Amino acid sequence: MQWALLALLLAFVGAASAQPINIEAGHFEMLLAEHKAMYTGGVVAVQGDREIRADNLTVYFSEDNDVVSMVAEGDPATLSDQAAEPPITVAGATLDYHFEEQRVRVSGGSTLVQGEDRVSAEIIIYDVEAERAQAFSNDGGRVQLTLEPNSQK
Repeated sequence: MQWALLALLLAFVGAASAQPINIEAGHFEMLLAEHKAMYTGGVVAVQGDREIRADNLTVYFSEDNDVVSMVAEGDPATLSDQAAEPPITVAGATLDYHFEEQRVRVSGGSTLVQGEDRVSAEIIIYDVEAERAQAFSNDGGRVQLTLEPNSQK
């Protein structure tokens, strides 16, 4: 029964998703009493059009085994959303993904790339469902944007 929980751990698009989840990691540890699972060592997690790559991934779940949030750490940790048009990739030292809000908070050398456009900031918050991003930097830092003109022919 404990291993049946694995199917619930990384529902990138929420608990209702019927798409399979594929996870590769060097090590896996389930801590049921703490309601978390930890993956380490070159983690790659894929579900449908979304992929997370990280050095470490910790998944937190409720008593009902619903995924609450997950934290990916890496140099950098990345989340690619191929369902967005054009596809979006967010990267940073830490990705904090909150499932109920479908929101990813990226911190530590954060970047968001969509097509040829790029945003760099200390912190980027990406709303997965709305495909909306906010970027800001603290302590006098600046948000940097590169926006390419449309090349319509």
